[in-house]
Amino acid sequence: MTEFPRVNLAAGRLVLRPFRAEDAADVHAVWNDDAYLRFAPAGMPTAAADLRRAVEWCSSGPLFAVERAADGRLVGHVALFGTDWARMVTEIHYWTAPWGRGHGYAAEAVRTVARWALTTQGIARIALMAVVDNTASVRTAEAAGFRFEGVLRNAALTRSGRGDLASYSAIPADLVP
Repeated sequence: MTEFPRVNLAAGRLVLRPFRAEDAADVHAVWNDDAYLRFAPAGMPTAAADLRRAVEWCSSGPLFAVERAADGRLVGHVALFGTDWARMVTEIHYWTAPWGRGHGYAAEAVRTVARWALTTQGIARIALMAVVDNTASVRTAEAAGFRFEGVLRNAALTRSGRGDLASYSAIPADLVP
């Protein structure tokens, strides 16, 4: 295997699907949200044209738009990236829209994508890195069932400057029924 298949995943209250062009306005709102930008990678695009290209790019990879099943509103994003197919390891990334925060959507979506990758795609390890000061992201990693491995000092470069990264992982043995 050299790439993940494009699939939709059901996650209780959520549907995880490829991004669509009509998601651009919501993605733009997230990528310009002050709380998100505090921990966003340095150099993250915010211009509408860049966002349209990003959403089009997202539709071709193992990146999931997370929408509420009840009303179809985009509430987040989960991505698998940096996959090493020889070693069967990958990394997971996520964000939550301001209107979706505080409901456990991110943990539910991350857990769903991790379980899918570990059980049906043959992935042996998923790494997750969270800026230590981003307590919401750290809580998401833990609630999704990822195990803490340690801190990578001064390894993050965000719009707020340098920071430490908390390293987490999930392997098939971590999955609970």
